[in-house]
Amino acid sequence: MPQQAKPRQAARLSKRERVVVAASKLFLDDGYGATGMDAIAKEAGVSKATVYSYYEDKSSLFADVMVRMCEEVGGHRPLEELVGASPEDTLRTIALHWLDRVLAAVERQILQRVVAESREFPELGKKFWETGPGRIEAVVARYLADAKRRGLLDVDDPARVAASFVGQLAGLYLLPLLAGIRKRPSEAEIRRGVDDVVAGFLACRMTDR
Repeated sequence: MPQQAKPRQAARLSKRERVVVAASKLFLDDGYGATGMDAIAKEAGVSKATVYSYYEDKSSLFADVMVRMCEEVGGHRPLEELVGASPEDTLRTIALHWLDRVLAAVERQILQRVVAESREFPELGKKFWETGPGRIEAVVARYLADAKRRGLLDVDDPARVAASFVGQLAGLYLLPLLAGIRKRPSEAEIRRGVDDVVAGFLACRMTDR
């Protein structure tokens, strides 16, 4: 019986979902550079024209694959839900959300593929940045600017400060994980690390209000 479940499940997928599933497998197995749109179409059981009807180029398809994988593993929340009652609550929630996504990307070998191949395919690194760290930086910058307007935080340059905050989060675990010298930290360790970063970040930026 379990052997019959997979074909039935695949049959229920839309053509676009079949393209995404096929691309996910081939990108991770063979790499971005070695995977062509012809191979993706064949793996998905659709025509190449169908693939291009959904994605204008391979980098766009790869970006979609990465976002979907991160959201599947780390859990997706609308960005509006990340804003809490206080700067501390908000920055902690954003940090935990982003670390879930980036750690999931490392576990699924997505980020490693980006690092390995973005020199030859710079559009790949750009797409990854726009859909990952760059997007989170923009969210943090918008929140910091709003908190500054409301007199909650003393922030001279929200965009620069947001980049610093996201960089501090990445520095917690990213390099050791990519180097293969440690495994994914526990949830308790992640929360302790995030609390330390948020506390240090806010220490000199909270107003007296």
